[in-house]
Amino acid sequence: MLEKRDTRQQSMFGSYVYDKVVSREHLLRRISQTLDFSFVNKACADLYCLDNGRPGWSPILMFKVIFLQFLYDLSDYRIEEELNDRLSFKMFIGLDLEEAPPDHSSISRFRDRLGAERFKELFNHIVKLARDKGIISDKLHIIDATVVRAKVDLYRIKEEYSKTEPDTYIDNHSPDKEARPGRTFKGRQFYGFKAHCLLDAESEIIVNTETTGGNVKESTQLPPLSASVNHPQAITADKAYDCQENHSFVSKNRVRNGIMVKSNHTKEYLEKHLRRVSNIAKRYRNIIEHKFAECKKHHGLRIARYWGLAKMRIQTYMTAICVNVKRMIRLLYRCASPPKIYLRQVKT
Repeated sequence: MLEKRDTRQQSMFGSYVYDKVVSREHLLRRISQTLDFSFVNKACADLYCLDNGRPGWSPILMFKVIFLQFLYDLSDYRIEEELNDRLSFKMFIGLDLEEAPPDHSSISRFRDRLGAERFKELFNHIVKLARDKGIISDKLHIIDATVVRAKVDLYRIKEEYSKTEPDTYIDNHSPDKEARPGRTFKGRQFYGFKAHCLLDAESEIIVNTETTGGNVKESTQLPPLSASVNHPQAITADKAYDCQENHSFVSKNRVRNGIMVKSNHTKEYLEKHLRRVSNIAKRYRNIIEHKFAECKKHHGLRIARYWGLAKMRIQTYMTAICVNVKRMIRLLYRCASPPKIYLRQVKT
């Protein structure tokens, strides 16, 4: 049953303690003051019965718990412990001092109940909030992908099965049946997934993201990621995205082409596309590399938390939500200034 209270009221003593302990400049306090999370209840209303059963935790509270989990890179068990110990966490999700938080099984059930598509909807709403606040400029979009290794012990599998099944031992005995072997653009082998991201360069907000198996080529993701968002003035990508389909898509949508071109093409192809490559391609493309580094170092995107593509998509969406919210707070509170993108440098 859906809890009827959209917001939880803390006791006078609890509010006094939170005001004394949690500073006004604390990230979680600023997030609470800046973002209205009521959209979570609306997005999840059809998953709950309004007049039957025992009242459960509100979707807003549970989403905030999962947000904290990804923001601080904590497991289900660890976030339960931290919610009992850290006053800033209790304040953020709306618990009173003496209230017990949701346990780890409730967190896991809520995450599974929402599913990947619901988390995608919540991610899109956060991007919409950034647009409404005038943060996203859509001057330049950068697209790239990063490797997320599967939560699989390949060394143990190889040691146990490589002698008896030399060709298919990983696929047959991997606990993650949807992870796939792949190669990075530099030729390094890995086993897992790819997180594809479309970044607004000036605000450093991830405006779209998708997750695929490790065997999917990066170049196939530019049209679907770009088609569902506002078209920018220009788009840039590395040489992995250099193909006729992507060049045609960019040209059809009247977007300035900043896709870097490989040198092993025919003379006619190079003459047609190399002149389109803007100077911003090399100057600003590393912005997305810094964003990937943040996702991996601080939010656990280096390795998959769970098994399966659907849960890996949830991990990617929640990681993108966390870095987007952090960036929004930094820009709105003037803790950082966005880089200025000068499109007059584009050669068309």
